[in-house]
Amino acid sequence: MSESRVVQLLAGQSSTARKVFPHVPIQESWSAHDIQIAALAANATSVAVHAVRRALNEMKDAGIIREPTGGKFQRDAYSQKTVKEIAMPVPAKETVVAIKKPEVQALDALASLSAEVVALSDDISARMKRLAGRIEEVALSVEVEREGNAEALGKLKQLQSLLKSL
Repeated sequence: MSESRVVQLLAGQSSTARKVFPHVPIQESWSAHDIQIAALAANATSVAVHAVRRALNEMKDAGIIREPTGGKFQRDAYSQKTVKEIAMPVPAKETVVAIKKPEVQALDALASLSAEVVALSDDISARMKRLAGRIEEVALSVEVEREGNAEALGKLKQLQSLLKSL
């Protein structure tokens, strides 16, 4: 992927993702917590771990970074110039800013919609896990009831054989 493509993809990401991107390591794979600590140390701003995770997953889905192992993130090597441009974009001419301003608002709206979709999917995932747990509990109670019925059936057959012998 070219540097310009990465810049384009990153422009479509949330502001948190743009802040976190320069702190994703190139040569190693770091966890979201390690990246959050690096971002805090560099920017002296507070970014929650879940926001960093969400930003990392959004960037991974966009193909900007990769996840070589579960929960560890890494980006491909790009020139330092690109990273600095991404971290601190240079303001353009006033006419260009006026043209891009609605686009930024639209991108912010898309980012917030994306965050809602992620939150909704997390909620659905949690509800599905609770439902699966309830199904498992019912299945276990049915198994216990079935075992109890099998014992009662054995006693009933024993009683029937005793009654037939009388």
